Amino acid sequence: MNNPLYTGMPPAPTLPTTRRHPFSNAVNHALPRPPPQTKAQLPEQGDDKGKAKASEPPLPRQNTKAVPPSPPQVIVDKSRSTKYQRIGLLGEGGFARVYEVVDNKHQSRLACKVVTKASLKTKKAKTKLYAEIKIHRALTHPNVVQFLDCFEDDDNVYMTIALCPNGSLMDLLRRRRRFTEPEARVFMVQLLGACHYMHTHQVIHRDLKLGNLLLDAHMNVKVGDFGLAALIEHPGERKKTICGTPNYIAPEVLFDTANGHSFEVDIWSTGVILYTLLIGQAPFQTKEVQSIYNRIRDNQYEFPEHRACSSAAKQLIQAILTRNPSERPTMHDILDHDWFQQGTVPASLPVSIHDGVPRFDHITRTMSQANLATLRREALLDEDQEEDVASRPTAGGKARNNATAEIQRQEQEFQQAVQPGSPISALLKSARQPLVVGNAARESPMFRRLQAVAKEKRASPLKQRADVDVDGERDLGFEEIRRTELESQKARIVAQMAAPPQTKETENAAPAPQPAPGMAKGKQKAKNEQPGVKINGYDAAAETLTAALDALKQGRVLAHPDEEDVMQEGRVFIASWVDYCNKYGMGYALTDGTVGVSFNDSTSLVLSPDKHHFDYVMSRRQGTVYVRKYYTVNDYPEELKSKVYLLKHFEGYIMSRLFGDYDYVFEDTERTKGMDFLQKFLRMKDAIVFKLSNDSLQFNFYDHSKMVLSSHGHVVTHIDKNYKLTRWRLSEVMALALQPRPADADEAKFQQRLVSKVKFCKEVLLSIRKVSEQTEGGGEAEPRRQV
Repeated sequence: MNNPLYTGMPPAPTLPTTRRHPFSNAVNHALPRPPPQTKAQLPEQGDDKGKAKASEPPLPRQNTKAVPPSPPQVIVDKSRSTKYQRIGLLGEGGFARVYEVVDNKHQSRLACKVVTKASLKTKKAKTKLYAEIKIHRALTHPNVVQFLDCFEDDDNVYMTIALCPNGSLMDLLRRRRRFTEPEARVFMVQLLGACHYMHTHQVIHRDLKLGNLLLDAHMNVKVGDFGLAALIEHPGERKKTICGTPNYIAPEVLFDTANGHSFEVDIWSTGVILYTLLIGQAPFQTKEVQSIYNRIRDNQYEFPEHRACSSAAKQLIQAILTRNPSERPTMHDILDHDWFQQGTVPASLPVSIHDGVPRFDHITRTMSQANLATLRREALLDEDQEEDVASRPTAGGKARNNATAEIQRQEQEFQQAVQPGSPISALLKSARQPLVVGNAARESPMFRRLQAVAKEKRASPLKQRADVDVDGERDLGFEEIRRTELESQKARIVAQMAAPPQTKETENAAPAPQPAPGMAKGKQKAKNEQPGVKINGYDAAAETLTAALDALKQGRVLAHPDEEDVMQEGRVFIASWVDYCNKYGMGYALTDGTVGVSFNDSTSLVLSPDKHHFDYVMSRRQGTVYVRKYYTVNDYPEELKSKVYLLKHFEGYIMSRLFGDYDYVFEDTERTKGMDFLQKFLRMKDAIVFKLSNDSLQFNFYDHSKMVLSSHGHVVTHIDKNYKLTRWRLSEVMALALQPRPADADEAKFQQRLVSKVKFCKEVLLSIRKVSEQTEGGGEAEPRRQV
């Protein structure tokens, strides 16, 4: 809503570098398009807000539409026999108003957005309302205003949402004029948490501003007003609507309508918000809207000398307000910046900040670090907190064909509901249905890596995506359905992990992959002696674990003759990883010093431990064949320039901040070609599963322990949360389960968990096999994609 009346880095992200030969820098590309017409927004989903919203602060509101009539004093939801007593006006804009109401049945105070039916005559207006309801009700996050319900009467459509009694950040800024940096850090962590969550689930807000950041009773930020929000429904989709609030609009929205925009526009808005919180006015503020747009186009802003602002804050703002959207930092980049990491961070903010500047001189550095960690966790920004959009079970959604039919049915309902003559009741009925997205919009958090990019054949290779399914550490699913029930979700997800037998093609006269130091030849022998078609790594490990655990049930220990020969397997696995898949891909470092990036377009760069040679790995035949090309950091094709540039940042960040000097890491600098690389990755309820090209399977559990299974499951490597590594023959683990319980309680607990984790791994692998067999028996297999 407009003006709610609630009462109450340098151009590219600065990442540290470590040892490496110089890499090429990426190139900034100018935005050549002239300013568009700005008299009205160009709706994409039926935007009916008319003229561009007023900038803030302090540009006066530009909206000149007639004020809508007031709803009745008692608002009645006849479908639920509920009455709401209208208390007072909270905000207004366009054809809608927001009121504080009291639910007479439960005596609870809510906010109610009222949209006049007179404003819903066109398909465009109905589509916009449908999208707002559909998207908002699907989002459940501590820093997103909770959507409660929607209903109608003869004159209006009503949407009830959670009440935020402390108004908006815009209201608070008008009282305070500006905020201290500790206060801004709290607000920004919560905003970034909400933004990260929305992007994870394919939603672009497109109107992030102080007026839409509301404050609950405990002064926590809640993102509201999804009237301009858009859903990315397939990989590579770009939105082209010119919409938003002038001071907060990203340059690509205004000046690059040919290529469109995506998630990066929200990141730009967070930079504007941070500047405004610290300086007291928006960075591009002028009296005329066209002048604001010109300043945005030219990236023209400054930090007033009379407004104190730390150098770290300036650097962060400059990094975010980068004209080239591909060079803007991710949410986690921003949170890892020194402005957050080195500054004072309070645990929370009191309501008294309405009336004065709080003091934080009692907060020590240690307290700040602990407070930041807590704030991040509360905003669901930790790695182990990725979760799906609330996808409720849909009728008939237990099978793929039924779910596909559900999508088609809902699409047909939607098309009928938004027709000019269709009753509003049909629109609300359709909008209340669970959000079911097809064509690779991706139901699980893994699909947030399929963020909008340019279509195939555009300049940057990073902006090329294939319209196929993706296996990923946080985004995995099917093109046509959202996940319905937990078990069926797991089955569908793991099915994509079960790829057919791998073959490898090489170019540039590639040698065979070299074994890690100390690896016995038994591994090669075991592989070479396999008759007929080689089963894939999942099936092989599943068979081994199943046989061992079946024997355990009979009180026996099943030992494999190859266990001695393969005890050195599993030395190379993922030691550290970082997920930037909402923009680029997954970065990781292996225990042998190899650093790789699994890009969102199904290619990988794998940097040798010597930091000079790298492999370029491409997926062929739906991920069943991998083609390698070999280059050095000084000699590679021009089309790889952007990817090498990103490899530099991933390598620097991982090796300096994440990669530890653990006992199990080593540096195999002689291995300059054919390095192991990450093929697939998958998040499940209790663990993240990685599959490497050496057929090792790695399970990272949420208690921060890890388990690595060798290529056939004969060797189990366990790393506890304190990075202590133990390596076991599978028969030794099974023997532990048959031995008397150790007297030492900690040792007994460890052994019990070790066996339990092996059982968990077996269940995951059997699920992969089961669904793979069902897929093969039911017709054409799902398209698979390496990430």
